[in-house]
Amino acid sequence: MINVNLLPKNLQRRREPGYWRLIAVAFPVLVLSVIGILQFSALQTERQLVETKEEREVRLELLRPYVEEQNELRARQRELDELVSIARAVREGRIVWSEQLFSMLETLPAQGAGLDARIAFNQLDMRALEQGAQDRFAGDSTYEGVPVVAEMDIQGTAGSAEILADYIRQLQSSPRFGVSFRDAARESESDLYSFSLTVGAAGTDEAESEGGDSSVEVIR
Repeated sequence: MINVNLLPKNLQRRREPGYWRLIAVAFPVLVLSVIGILQFSALQTERQLVETKEEREVRLELLRPYVEEQNELRARQRELDELVSIARAVREGRIVWSEQLFSMLETLPAQGAGLDARIAFNQLDMRALEQGAQDRFAGDSTYEGVPVVAEMDIQGTAGSAEILADYIRQLQSSPRFGVSFRDAARESESDLYSFSLTVGAAGTDEAESEGGDSSVEVIR
């Protein structure tokens, strides 16, 4: 059987080449394949991220006790560093109470045989000075320019005004002490002079501190 197309050439339906049909079929397949590959890759990446997160959470739980212990040790170390810093600051500004005290007692005038020729301390309170107080006293010449690091509040009695004045002169002439005189009064019953004064004591090259305040009663 022979088919003859009798239509004019401009009306005849042209047959499309075969490769266009192949392209029309292959392109959607290719696009769907690329989308599938990208989706699969995204799912794989998401799964790996989830597994990594879960693994790290497990490791974190295992390491949590050690992390907490390390944090406690660091906090303890900071506390110890603060204590060491305080101890160092105290040690650098230390004074030996016994040395300061005995040096001050050596300034006492010679003691006579009777009560009227003696000086007696009823109470002596000694305290270390902070750096701010040291600078303030040095600036206002409270202790005649002596760079004091400690103060001694003294209350006592003297046999006469001359003995008390002699003692104050001895303190003032010492390069290690300064005096801030407060008051003196004659006791009518005993004829002794009760007095109170504050002695500023300078530091020494080999000074070591017992630190803080000290209260001592001395009777001579």
